[in-house]
Amino acid sequence: MAKMKVHRVRLMQDGKLDGYQEVQAETEKEAAEKLYGGLLFKQGPAARVRAMVLSSGGTDNPTLFYER
Repeated sequence: MAKMKVHRVRLMQDGKLDGYQEVQAETEKEAAEKLYGGLLFKQGPAARVRAMVLSSGGTDNPTLFYER
């Protein structure tokens, strides 16, 4: 069983970024999808970015997730 971590997730809604929210999840992808409410992917065009995730203890570079 993987360990739950706190991830900071920021959603892109209607072309605007929301503030970061803390989400407990096993992976960055799971955290992004929990807050987004749907399936997201690690690759896609810049116009389809829907979530940025920072992991606790990670770098300051967010992982981006895209809608298809």
